[in-house]
Amino acid sequence: MKVVITGSSKGIGLAYAKEFLEHGDEVVISSRRESAINEALEKIKQEIPGSNIYGTTCDVTNPEDIKELIKFSTSKLSNIDIWINNAGTNGYIYDKLVNVPDETIKQVVETNLLGTLYTCKQVIMFMEEQGYGHIFNLSGYGSNGKASNNLAVYGATKSSIPQLNKTLRTEIENKKIGVHSISPGMVMTDLLTHTTTPEAKNIFNILAELPEVVAAKLVPKIRKTKGTGKDISFLSTLGVLWRFMTAGRRKNKFYDEEGNLKI
Repeated sequence: MKVVITGSSKGIGLAYAKEFLEHGDEVVISSRRESAINEALEKIKQEIPGSNIYGTTCDVTNPEDIKELIKFSTSKLSNIDIWINNAGTNGYIYDKLVNVPDETIKQVVETNLLGTLYTCKQVIMFMEEQGYGHIFNLSGYGSNGKASNNLAVYGATKSSIPQLNKTLRTEIENKKIGVHSISPGMVMTDLLTHTTTPEAKNIFNILAELPEVVAAKLVPKIRKTKGTGKDISFLSTLGVLWRFMTAGRRKNKFYDEEGNLKI
């Protein structure tokens, strides 16, 4: 398969890329920083020799960058089977809205919401011409419509994803283009590890997982996805309940009793 992943020079995006490559797929990764892309490419080529991995810069808040990413991807892959909109940020601030700087609010909204809209627009136009394809948008804290305490801006952007997906499916219902969501849950990346509250760290021990663990479960599901409107989730509701019921097994998994990060 031919796969493009935005925001994929590190974390869960890079883990997705590696997992696709392990299945023999061809992958394009992207990031805003060229140095980050070069570092990721070098790392993958060392870990998975002979893999068909390519990378370029892309700022999803810039529509022209997205157009260039599509051009770059088709020049390397010829076609695109799967596009994953993974680029996103929570602003690295875990606090009440009144304490969040205006510039951070702007950054989160532009990356998570405008970036997804800009990308979906360009990718749908490409896939309409191509005749097929699958787009996966990233769900997150707030996607279920519930309160996202201390992450109001992030939650507001993620609450838009289910509505956007429904609208896009209606607009392209007669096309062979699938629009889906990915729900990776809590992944131990820098979006989480900057958090300092003891309560949050305890929840992370119970629910969070390493990027490679999440990718190993989700990528096979993504590769098998047919039709449209699928929600590819790492943990089901029952899975979440089970983790809380068996929380003792995961005590101090990522944070010790003093709150120190162990990974």
